[in-house]
Formats: sequence, C-alpha cells, structure tokens
Amino acid sequence: MNAQTLILLVEDDEHVSATVSTALEREGWTSRTAGGLAEAQGLLTALRPQVVIVDLSLPDGSGLALVREAGRLGCGVIIASGRGDEVDRVVGLEVGADDYLAKPFSVRELAARVRALLRRMAARPEPAGETKPLPTQPSWNFGGVTLDPARPRITGPDGAEVRLTGSEAGMLQLLLDACPEPVSRPTISERVLGHKLLPEQRGVDQLASMLRRKLLDCSGGALHLIAVRGRGYRLVT
Repeated sequence: MNAQTLILLVEDDEHVSATVSTALEREGWTSRTAGGLAEAQGLLTALRPQVVIVDLSLPDGSGLALVREAGRLGCGVIIASGRGDEVDRVVGLEVGADDYLAKPFSVRELAARVRALLRRMAARPEPAGETKPLPTQPSWNFGGVTLDPARPRITGPDGAEVRLTGSEAGMLQLLLDACPEPVSRPTISERVLGHKLLPEQRGVDQLASMLRRKLLDCSGGALHLIAVRGRGYRLVT
C-alpha cells in the first residue's frame, strides 16, 4: 500500500512542512507539499492524492475550503492545525475531515493516524470518474437505518441518505459489530481514530456527538447512540 500512497501536505510553515514531509517519506509514502490554498487546490485536482493533511490557517484562505473539495474527490483528510479548540475541531469534522490533530503534534502520531485512515478508506468507493467495481460487502440494518460499509452514508426508513465521514462510518461499524454491548472510549480511539486515548482528549466524545445527531436525523428518533457510564457508547432502538 505504501508504495502507491500519495499524500498532499498543505502547510505554510516551511520548517514544519519539511519535517513532516521527511517523516512521511520515511514511512514509505510519497509526499507533495503546498504552502497555500491556491497551490494546494491545483495539486489536489492534478494529483488526486489518497490523503490530504491540511492546516486551517493558510496565507491565502481557509483550509476548510480544501477539506470540502478533497472530501468530494474521495480523498482522506486529516486536519493538522494550531487552531485546536473544540469549535474548530467540530467544524472541521463536520465539513468532511476524517481526523483532527492539534499542533504541536509528534510525527509518529501523525503517521499512526495516516495508517489508521488508510485502513478505514479500504472500504470507501473509488473517486468520481473511476469505473472499477466495488467489492460486495454485507450491509447493516438497525433501527430502520441501513449502513453499507462500501459507502460512507447511512439510509433512513424513508430512503433519505446522510453522508458520514470516514471516522463516523468507522465508529458506527464498530458499534454495530458489538451491539448490544457498549464499546469503550479507548477502543473507539484506537480502532477508529488511530491513537491511544489520553485523559484530556475529547475526540471520541465529539465524534459520538456528531454521529448521534446524524443517526437521530436519519432514523426520525428511532435509533439512538447513548453513553454508558464507565463503559463507553452503544446503540439502542
């Protein structure tokens, strides 16, 4: 997988860009870098990378525009930004990012998150324009909501579709596999977000909050994602 994996790194700090790019190359991936939004958009269209790592604060615009565009093209997206408060995290994930890493971060953790994202992307459809058939995979139906592992979307009882990010789809699949038992927050963090859970990290809870809202909207209130004190999260009808 590594030899064919192209990663686009969008970072205006030259020192950070060089350090991260070197670390990605050391993992065996191919990396290209961009220092601004316009340059990144050109490379995104021309190269169609598997993964885009983007800072939100760019000299010529917001990285959120690139997150949306990369998501539409089927790229995996990791936001790596100095804007690490909860609002920025939630907004970044809502517009289509698969993961969010606040600066300063270690290159080892970033590499681990890229590996986790690539594993989750194995079940995603080919980018627009590709005609390669998708493998047939079983779908889940629970509480009137259907999840097809080959598509990052859920379908409600009325046929309405709601798009999921890769992380949301991964968490939902994990909860469905374990149902009716809960899944612990550390397990969700390691298997979905790709890193061990630290006491101060709220990424799992933010992910659960966004997934909960989409499930409620899609099911009309028939399917709930609840927190089980001391045990994690589980699905109930």
